[in-house]
Amino acid sequence: MAMNSALVRVPGTGEVSLAAADTPEPPDATTPLAAAWTGLGLTTPDGTTLARKVEKEGTEHWQQLTPARYIYKSLELTVASAFQETKGEVLSAYFGGMKFTTVGTGTPKNYRAEISSIPKSDVRALCVDWTDVVSDTEIYSHRLYLPRAEVSETQDAQFSRTQEARWGLTFSALTPPKGKTFIAVWLTNDPAVLFGAPSITSSGLDIIADEAPTASD
Repeated sequence: MAMNSALVRVPGTGEVSLAAADTPEPPDATTPLAAAWTGLGLTTPDGTTLARKVEKEGTEHWQQLTPARYIYKSLELTVASAFQETKGEVLSAYFGGMKFTTVGTGTPKNYRAEISSIPKSDVRALCVDWTDVVSDTEIYSHRLYLPRAEVSETQDAQFSRTQEARWGLTFSALTPPKGKTFIAVWLTNDPAVLFGAPSITSSGLDIIADEAPTASD
């Protein structure tokens, strides 16, 4: 059995950011995102939910009950969060690209936006960042990059005296542009993701998770 409690990860903090569709992939998981990216800010304590759904159907046969092959029907990768900041970037994503403009010349300034009667495509690039700070010497960063994503579902927004406004959004990865075969890229500095690679123990020393016994054992 290969169990190592030092490999348990707790995404202590993170953020979802958006940019124009096909914005280049960040260089790594720790470099701050370029100015092209805009963070969507605070979310509820549930953080972000990543979901992957593969729909497939097994072949049916006269001679046997178990399928010989599976035929893949669909692939869906989604990122969902309930955002708590009522600001332009969040509202634009929630309402399919809606943008506010200044109205009049008075003080304080007033702003106006139109919610279109015809839904339109609003494709963005998306990054999900999260960090686990185990100790001063063990800080692991993860970054999920989607070159093309679009809001596929919105949650009801409730305005009340007893709760802040929340904007629940689910982003779905879209087919990559020509020449690319991936819908997302995972970037990290965490050595635990490598198969058979040295992993960090709770004491900070390197060990091999599944070291084969020697002849003298």
